[in-house]
Amino acid sequence: MIPAMPVPAYEDLRFQSLLAGLLDPVVTIDDHGEILFASDSVRGVFGYSPHELLGQNVRMLMPEPHRSKHDDYLARYRETGETWILNTIREFQAQRKNGQTFWVELSVARIDIPGRTQPLFTGSFRDITQRKQFERALRDSEARFRAIFDGEIELVGLLDPSGRVLEMNRAALASVGLERIDVVDLPFWETPWWRNRKEDCERWVKRAAQGETIREELELDTQRGRIFVDFSLRPIRDVKGEIILLLPEGRDVTALKRAQARERQMMAALAALGEQASVLAHEIKNPITSIHLALRAVADKLGEGQAEVLEELIERMRKLEGKLRRTLSFARPIDLDAKPTPILPLVLGPVDTLRDEAEDRSVDLRFDVDANLGSISVDAGRIEDVITNLVRNALDVLPEGGTIAVSARAEGNGVSIRVEDDGPGLPDMPAEELFKPFVTTKEKGTGIGLALARKVAQAHGGSLDAGPSQLGGACFELRLPGPRT
Repeated sequence: MIPAMPVPAYEDLRFQSLLAGLLDPVVTIDDHGEILFASDSVRGVFGYSPHELLGQNVRMLMPEPHRSKHDDYLARYRETGETWILNTIREFQAQRKNGQTFWVELSVARIDIPGRTQPLFTGSFRDITQRKQFERALRDSEARFRAIFDGEIELVGLLDPSGRVLEMNRAALASVGLERIDVVDLPFWETPWWRNRKEDCERWVKRAAQGETIREELELDTQRGRIFVDFSLRPIRDVKGEIILLLPEGRDVTALKRAQARERQMMAALAALGEQASVLAHEIKNPITSIHLALRAVADKLGEGQAEVLEELIERMRKLEGKLRRTLSFARPIDLDAKPTPILPLVLGPVDTLRDEAEDRSVDLRFDVDANLGSISVDAGRIEDVITNLVRNALDVLPEGGTIAVSARAEGNGVSIRVEDDGPGLPDMPAEELFKPFVTTKEKGTGIGLALARKVAQAHGGSLDAGPSQLGGACFELRLPGPRT
């Protein structure tokens, strides 16, 4: 122990006041680790009073394994004079009186006192537990950010407002075969994505830094060839409204663009086919009509047996003429004459038209329409033709004693009209095949009716679909958008 040296009362008071005012604990030990002095602040950090520490070995403030090894550290220093802790700031775990460990920053200085052969050592402890928690939370947050950021399949990055690259996700880097270190800190327009568009990119960055959102469709060269990208560059603001980041994003739309190109080609081919079908139907229709009339005139002048043969020919010509007329209707663009039409009579009309035919075949034709549905803007004649076609199709497949249910219900702002039956159900083919032109399951069908019905529905902005019925047969549902009035 160092013998106490008398000091003037004023100096003692000033010294005590200085030590009492220290926020970080300060502990002085001799070269064997005995605590000679402890500031008042050890109480709040370690849980000991200064008096409890005096004369104790400083290792009591350390958890294992440092506690058991600390005397060896001091012995080696006394023998060799070598140490790695003096005049540095290092992070250690310390131990409170209650046994709890916590992180501290420790700085140790050597004090040589005149007349004393061995030095003293003063250590200053700073509790950094909260800082460590913040650092851990920051690492966890960064790990989560990185997992989400790199998990994006689109091309995503972060720039500072000047356009300097801060981050690029894995998908973006893989597209040009680079590592993060290759692009971070580069101006965005100097990165490989913009080999042929540097000036455009630099201009977009400046506009985004002024608060504008940029969106462009681009062609970019990547490791897997040229791709189409839906590119955007958005400013990110802080709570004060200041722009702190720029967010570049690129969505690969190559597959979509190719699909759109194929669709345009198909639509162009269908349009050309429709025009040719229209021309062909016109060219054939007039001669058929003339032959039809000539056969009728000849049949009137022939005997009964010969007239029957001609009547059969006339019937075949009539069917051929009807098929051409329907083909012409399908090929021709639909011009709608849409007007507000009450829904109840719109659906009831086709049902009444076919009711006698249904009764002749002992088919129960049911009708269920909410009278409060109001009106809807449609081309009434064309919609009635669609409903008539659906009911007639059901009649054609039903045996005697079958059931057809026609109903209409509100659906959103529009209306859903269903024609259901308890017949054999849909044919053994994908439902969509039924709506293709010239596809039919009827012996005498043309394959135009359902295709034309769906075309009319789509011209109204609606749809026509097929599926199983709750009655056990087929259900055709016509949806027409609103608003109803």
